[in-house]
Amino acid sequence: MILLHSNDTLAEQIRECIVEMLVERGAGRSLCPSEAAQVLGTRLGCPWQDLMRPVRAMAAALAEGGIVEAIQHETVVDIQQVRGPVRLRLRSLTGQRTNFAA
Repeated sequence: MILLHSNDTLAEQIRECIVEMLVERGAGRSLCPSEAAQVLGTRLGCPWQDLMRPVRAMAAALAEGGIVEAIQHETVVDIQQVRGPVRLRLRSLTGQRTNFAA
């Protein structure tokens, strides 16, 4: 099992990966934490499943810091409290819409 500590290199790699992927996708777009774990698993040469807890922990830290939002069924949720799958998206700037009609 991989443990996450706020000051460790893995934590920074996870943070960078999540933010990088969300920025690449653009405003209003989201990603599943497992997608970030899969990318990191490939980069680090380890099973992505082993990274799920650290990725979800970093997602919670990023949400707490106001950088991302955790969403479930298009509703912003507390990633620490919710059960089941969530998606992450960059938090919108004041006055900017994050949900776009396609």
